Amino acid sequence: MQPKALEIHEPVVMSLVDAVTAWQTALDRTLNVSGLSYPKWLLLRAIRQNEFTRGQPCAGAIFLDVPQTERLLRELHADGWIEFPIDDAPQISPAAKPQIERAARAVRALHSVSVCDLSAAERAALSSLLHRMTGTLDDHAARHARHAAWDHHPMSIVVPDEPAHGSRHALAA
Repeated sequence: MQPKALEIHEPVVMSLVDAVTAWQTALDRTLNVSGLSYPKWLLLRAIRQNEFTRGQPCAGAIFLDVPQTERLLRELHADGWIEFPIDDAPQISPAAKPQIERAARAVRALHSVSVCDLSAAERAALSSLLHRMTGTLDDHAARHARHAAWDHHPMSIVVPDEPAHGSRHALAA
């Protein structure tokens, strides 16, 4: 007999959502204190571990395409996190190494707190919820793309500079 998947309103699912949300908030705050975002952190980590090749997407916890990595590289360079030696491959700036180590310790501490065994029902509930969230995000992205398309091709309404024939006298009266 197959166990029934948990519904979104059940306490275990709500607790999992709260835990994941709290963990993500703590991670964001931890990185923000260092002046980083999660994508910047992932790129820095890939550079630090020699897993990043400039001109290639960065595939990690989240996918960073080439235009995004180039934008992030510019921002990280401007903030002093990385430098570009002669071969144009980004490297961690010596001055930034202690800050990166401190952020890495904080992220490891958060990960150690978040790692735990989940039961099959909890995993099914979390997986189901994540699939629903992905569907919602996909729908939102499609609406955003449609909205952006309208912004690029706005409809125009022609309004005459002067009132229509004969109405000038009516307005003056």
